[in-house]
Amino acid sequence: MRIRSHSPLLILAMSCGVFLAAFAASLAFGARSIPVATLWQALTAFDPGDPLHGVLRGLRLQRALSGAICGAALAGAGVIMQGLTRNPLADPGLMGVNAGAALAVVAVLWSFGPQDVPAIALAAIIGAGLSAAAVWALAGGQEASDNRALTIRLPLAGTAISSLCLSMVAAVVLLNTETRDLYRFWMVGSLGQATFDTLTRLLPVFAAGVALALAAARGLDALALGHDVAAGLGARPARAAAAALLAVTLLSGGSVALAGPLGFVGLIIPHLVRGLTGSATGLTLVAALPLGAAMVLACDTLGRVAARPSEIAIGLVLAVIGGPAFMVLLSRVLRPAT
Repeated sequence: MRIRSHSPLLILAMSCGVFLAAFAASLAFGARSIPVATLWQALTAFDPGDPLHGVLRGLRLQRALSGAICGAALAGAGVIMQGLTRNPLADPGLMGVNAGAALAVVAVLWSFGPQDVPAIALAAIIGAGLSAAAVWALAGGQEASDNRALTIRLPLAGTAISSLCLSMVAAVVLLNTETRDLYRFWMVGSLGQATFDTLTRLLPVFAAGVALALAAARGLDALALGHDVAAGLGARPARAAAAALLAVTLLSGGSVALAGPLGFVGLIIPHLVRGLTGSATGLTLVAALPLGAAMVLACDTLGRVAARPSEIAIGLVLAVIGGPAFMVLLSRVLRPAT
């Protein structure tokens, strides 16, 4: 049954309910299951002498928070990217963010050797930002936005920059064995290295990205009606496009910096949410944030439970689940209208 877009409170309540269930499961399940009563005690009356409390507060809580923020950021970036390009198959990677971050990480590892998580995170954000700026410039920037060419040029520019960055990454990792060994663990995508310290440093990045995305939502809705109509409604196409691109860069770059490149979240979640909310970008964005967080948490929990006492990297779980989901989505998008 389709829930119509005039029920925003119900949609948001459902999204938040799914997120809370996934968050609780992420805390409770792993190499060892923790009873619900123990979870509550660890959160409200922490006992340093209880090993289960230590596991929850020292490991699982920071991992769950990191996964939730990454998932929300990727889902939000996907909503904005699809709204900007009017391409139902667009995702944050279309802007070359992941490829730019990967190139920056490889450059740092090649030049300076193994680095701590904050240094890798900073390199990833800088690389993502430079890549997004290059895509914007190559697509024509404000001029392209003003003459309605951005929708076509942006995916082409993103593909070109991504190909260039990934080619350079491949050249480095093939020529340098040490860099390849360090890079491959980051490239798979994992929440295992996330810490409260790194998460705290990146919170302003995510907050700024969400704020920009919300600010750009109304402008994207106006742009969907056409450039002239949007201008007549008081929207500024170039400003809305620039805010949207910066939001995608911050959200995607922060997520890549925190957990590595995680695929499919920004592609699948916007479609699921849009089936409930309709075409309103603002409502779709707000509802997508908790569902994106839930998807990442659920996949991370599945990876830990399926390979006890070890774990499967979340990037691999997302690929296994997201690949078939993407094919189903692609078949629906390409299906001729009847």
